[in-house]
Amino acid sequence: MVNLLDRFEQSFERLVEGSVGRLFRSPIQPAEIGRKLERAMTSNQVVSVDSTLVPNDYRVAMHPQDMVLFVDFVPALCRQMESWLSDLSMDRGFTAIDRMRVQITGDETVPRRAIQVTAAIADRPDLGRTEQEALQRTEIYRVIKDTSGLTPIRLRFTTGVQNGMEFIIRKPVTTLGRSLDNDIVVESGDISRHHARLEFGDDQIRVVDLNSTNGTRVNGKSVRSQSVRAGDEVAFGTLTAEILPFQVERR
Repeated sequence: MVNLLDRFEQSFERLVEGSVGRLFRSPIQPAEIGRKLERAMTSNQVVSVDSTLVPNDYRVAMHPQDMVLFVDFVPALCRQMESWLSDLSMDRGFTAIDRMRVQITGDETVPRRAIQVTAAIADRPDLGRTEQEALQRTEIYRVIKDTSGLTPIRLRFTTGVQNGMEFIIRKPVTTLGRSLDNDIVVESGDISRHHARLEFGDDQIRVVDLNSTNGTRVNGKSVRSQSVRAGDEVAFGTLTAEILPFQVERR
């Protein structure tokens, strides 16, 4: 019988399976996070006459260099951890005063390849899902900015096998193609093994075609090298994607 921790790890594996999942190289493993969350829940429980109250507010801290390796998956991973904690709480007959909340943060005081989890019982009647995800996006932006010095953008595919998938462009050079050694792997017959790259430089981002068979286009025009900005459409072969800003919560 598959226990809750195994189910959590399997759900995370499904999250990163396929072309992106094969490139997942983080030293932080989901089961390790799950075990520390479970320990934080059980070690901070408050027993009353008719119930056992457990934390509903969790903070997972790791070194920024570890966090930046899987920032593409952080929002979805937080949702899965929240769902798993809710199931774990119900399975053990615990009570929480509000829905589970998990935030992943980068903290330079945490050693590399380590995780620190803190938990608290918190009443947050005004904190909705939208605000919570905005806070997590702000943290992702901060970590990327601090570790790379670059202002990240988002690349969201709008057609083809990657339709709906979104990637955070956060490195000086991001490669795209069918080969598994690319940063963004696209399993499509009309994508070359090494199709294109996105480069940061001189406060702009540039799309460079790598002599691909089916070409790269920006806003419908074939290009070899072209600067792009938010709102532009980029086509790699027949697959199209849009350039989006990395929006953060303004306070």
